Amino acid sequence: MSNAGSQVLFLGELPFWHKISQTIVEAPSSSFKICRAPSLTEALRRLDSEQWQALLLDLSHPSAQELLAARKFHDGLYSVPLVALLPISDSQFQEAAASAGAAASLVLADVNVASLQHALVTAINTETLRNSSRKATSMSFPFEQAAVDGRPVSKLDAISHAVNNLLCVINANADILSDQLDASHNGTRSVSQIKKATKSAADLMRLLKTP
Repeated sequence: MSNAGSQVLFLGELPFWHKISQTIVEAPSSSFKICRAPSLTEALRRLDSEQWQALLLDLSHPSAQELLAARKFHDGLYSVPLVALLPISDSQFQEAAASAGAAASLVLADVNVASLQHALVTAINTETLRNSSRKATSMSFPFEQAAVDGRPVSKLDAISHAVNNLLCVINANADILSDQLDASHNGTRSVSQIKKATKSAADLMRLLKTP
């Protein structure tokens, strides 16, 4: 497929933007034009009013879960392919990316010209295939499809995803704090308690989702 002039919107923390900015400098002729949204409000406004080929979303951003929840209720937002940016290689972040419907994911340490280009192309191609599959399913099973896409189910999924993403952010930041603290530091025990509480909450969410 051709990606000439493809516009990509980015919402995330500065470490990711610094790396992405560097890739833009290193590949000025890239077919992707990446724009940064400074806030959730700006990201939602631009996603709603402009044409975008992909969304780069840092799952550690404070507003990430809110944007993901908004995607569930807005067809226009949900149709934009999502590349999940993960601050660390962590199973909970990977699960959150999958739950959010990310077509591709990328860890901060692995961001470079080649990996970013590959993730974007993968996401766009994957979303194209998903759209084709949705259309075929809708034509073949119109009544079943209407039941699956009912609003009550979407609300439950949106809340579940938002909570899971929030837990991932808390856990990841607790890991970062833990690495920066000495074993004798007074805050070490508090960080440990936060991680235990986050794990318990994540386990409870999984139980609640089990039929």
